[in-house]
Amino acid sequence: MQKLKILLQSNGFYLLLFLLISLYVFFITQVIPLNTHSYKDKTEIKGTLFSYDMDNEKVHLYIKEQEKIRVVYYFKNEEEKNTLANTLKIGLTLHIIGKEQTILSPTIPNTFNYKKYLEYQKIYHTFTASKIEILKSKIGLFNTIKNKIDERLKSLGNNSYLRAFIIGDKSLIEEEEYKKIMENGVGHLFALSGMHLSFVYLFFKKLFSKVKYQNVLIYSFLFLYLFITGFSVSFFRAILFLILMDLNCKMHLNISSYKILLLTAFFLLLYNPFYLYNVGFWYTFVVTFSLLYTGKELKGHSKIGQVFGVSLVTFLFSMPISLFIRYEINLFSILCNIILVPFISAFVFPFAILTFLFPIFLPIFRWAISILEFLNTFFQKFSLFIIFGKIHFIDLFVFYLFLLIGFKTRNRNVLVLFFLFLIFLYNKNIFESDYQVYFLDVNQGDSTLFVAPHMKEAILIDTGGLVSFNQKPTMSIGENITTFLKSIRVRKIDLLIITHGDYDHIGYASLIGKSIPFKNVMLNEGDRTKEEQELSKKYPIVKEYNSKYFDFETIFLKVYSSENDNSILTKIKIYDKTFLLMGDASSTVENDFLLKDHQKVDFLKVAHHGSKTSSFYTFLKTIQPKYAIISSGRNNLYHHPAQETIERLKKLKITYYNTQDDGTIIVRLNKKGMRLKTLLS
Repeated sequence: MQKLKILLQSNGFYLLLFLLISLYVFFITQVIPLNTHSYKDKTEIKGTLFSYDMDNEKVHLYIKEQEKIRVVYYFKNEEEKNTLANTLKIGLTLHIIGKEQTILSPTIPNTFNYKKYLEYQKIYHTFTASKIEILKSKIGLFNTIKNKIDERLKSLGNNSYLRAFIIGDKSLIEEEEYKKIMENGVGHLFALSGMHLSFVYLFFKKLFSKVKYQNVLIYSFLFLYLFITGFSVSFFRAILFLILMDLNCKMHLNISSYKILLLTAFFLLLYNPFYLYNVGFWYTFVVTFSLLYTGKELKGHSKIGQVFGVSLVTFLFSMPISLFIRYEINLFSILCNIILVPFISAFVFPFAILTFLFPIFLPIFRWAISILEFLNTFFQKFSLFIIFGKIHFIDLFVFYLFLLIGFKTRNRNVLVLFFLFLIFLYNKNIFESDYQVYFLDVNQGDSTLFVAPHMKEAILIDTGGLVSFNQKPTMSIGENITTFLKSIRVRKIDLLIITHGDYDHIGYASLIGKSIPFKNVMLNEGDRTKEEQELSKKYPIVKEYNSKYFDFETIFLKVYSSENDNSILTKIKIYDKTFLLMGDASSTVENDFLLKDHQKVDFLKVAHHGSKTSSFYTFLKTIQPKYAIISSGRNNLYHHPAQETIERLKKLKITYYNTQDDGTIIVRLNKKGMRLKTLLS
């Protein structure tokens, strides 16, 4: 025991442990090739359901066959949705008919990598199902417990917040409400973590107060709860840390809390090396470390001072991770946490547990949630977002170095240097000396961004816009565009050009405008669509725009009877390179254009997603573009681009790029020349 005590107190042991676990994680996650099966030609699979989540139009099923597979199934009607909601149970064997769906890497720069996200959960295949058959099968004990809890939650009205606080399932929280939660910086309160563990632990401590092997029973129940909730990394960390702290105390090992935290990380990564790539892993360990590191200083203040101190400390230490992922911070989240952490931990979560056990408390829980939603809506109005853009690992290292030295020394000079470093991070645009052009992959739509050096001017031409199969707008691409703009530090759009009012060109304008303001908006001639009318109420509409950093021209020919033909044509020259963007104009407009302008261009944004009604031979031969850019969606209903258009481009030996194959196309220009790259090549 004495030798073990000496070993566990030794700094060298933890250094060796760190090196070994680093090598282990690298070897498992990066070196060993994926041992995955081919599902390319399979049209049916059979496996055990281990998790699922639903929304209004589809269900995601996670099944285990030879390996884990994600299945997407779109409901045919409301009746089928309700039937599946009532019959699906964890542990059932499912027979799936469908085909494999390719999981792409991000097609817009600096956005969420869903492919990697699935891979880190050891899911390498996604199926799109056309039919689901539930087979008779035995459900094991643990899965039966899971299903009983699920049935209990459904019997209580399937309250989305109750599910979140009891089993950590946030999928049913309405998208708008969850967005408020994340923007207010309190998303961690809805993930099972140390806060929840404290309450559950005290509950079991009271329940088993007279039992001989109290801690053994408590830890058994906690691990059962961990299994039921799907091994949430933050909850797993909290349980392991609690057990190790308890062992440290009872065995008189005298190990520091920091070393116990390191041991906790070691055991978690040993269990699942892919946890290293889980954002929750970094949040839970950084926040826990920050509270251990500043604990003594915080204890010396009043209770109110401690609450404020904890909120400030956790905000500062988690800030680099937030910037690394979201590219911005909300300063007001410090105050949100001061108010919402005590409210949720002392009132909402306890009543969630009580409601689950005793349904008589459901009205009180609903009342608490109504207050919570009111506070979230109220706080969102005062959000103070600061966009820092994409930061790098060296930025993270320097940030934490300043934090650690600053809290330990309380030296004013360190504080000054820290603020200067934040100013540097905020103004990293000064190092960007190239012009940048992004032909964004917005599925079946159009969106092109022109950015001047040092981010001094940004022109966005169209925003894209997609409608799902049930005729509801799909906003995920719009959110990706917004995220991308933040990542490259576009804090305002100097000019938004909406070539015409079709939804696939204007649909995401309002969404983007909520985060990135438009200084000027230009609309085409002719009748205004509903979306155009909404924009004209919110932003100044201009007919002309004087660009400071671009040789910029919009071309008006005449008013046509077609909305597509009324598209704004845009010509932009950067150094010796000319860009021509044709909106959705047809060959009629192309012929009229040639009567006015028949100069050669370097880049042609092909009209109407490569439709056969545009890009006629005479037009292409006259302007002789070196590069043609086609923006079209994968497997789109219109079969864009048309084969006729592609044949014309090939015949004239014009190099062409298509967003459905290449993702976002990026052009960077400076005095020395031009570089072109595509995101998927």
